[in-house]
Amino acid sequence: MSHAPFRPHRRRAARLRPAVRLLVAVLAAALALGGCGLFSWFGGDKPAAPAGEAGQPAPDPQQAAQPFPEGMLNTVADRAPAGSPSQYLAQLAREFGWEKEVAENTLLRQAVESGNFAGKVEPFLLAMFFRHGYSVLPSVGEGHQFSRDTIVRGPVSNTRTLVTTRDRVRLVFLTPPQNLQIVYPQDGEQPQIFALGSQGIIAVRKSLLESYLR
Repeated sequence: MSHAPFRPHRRRAARLRPAVRLLVAVLAAALALGGCGLFSWFGGDKPAAPAGEAGQPAPDPQQAAQPFPEGMLNTVADRAPAGSPSQYLAQLAREFGWEKEVAENTLLRQAVESGNFAGKVEPFLLAMFFRHGYSVLPSVGEGHQFSRDTIVRGPVSNTRTLVTTRDRVRLVFLTPPQNLQIVYPQDGEQPQIFALGSQGIIAVRKSLLESYLR
């Protein structure tokens, strides 16, 4: 009695056919729904960047956080009314190297953005000079004695004043003085004079007396 040889691989193949058909059907359905996007699952090409984004560098967070890239004091000097105390004080503060003190001051930035120079920006700058040791005076009269760095806000005319320190002092006049004489000690350093505008008339000279302030 002869028997047909046992072929187990045919039975396994018969059992796999339904599973293969099911997998093919699933892939066909996925292709119909997702199109070419399906191949990105298997490492295909990445989708193109939206128009306008290709090649654009990422924004610098520090630059975005700085509303006045040119500097706070430069911005004040540029935006303040021409010839105003705010403009002049900002220019001086910039020359004196005080930018870092105001670079991130939110209140000053808001005052500049709102254009409130006389009411807020100028008082803020005067306060900064005061913190640096300046006296802030409304005006000076005959025989006034300067002993430290000083800002004079009001008009001065036909007046002689004295510097009572041998060290160099800075004198800032926010209104152009007329016929102002400043006398400093014979063995002292000449004061530095800053005046808003070029219309002022200021004479600075050494004392003629050897015993001056001795």
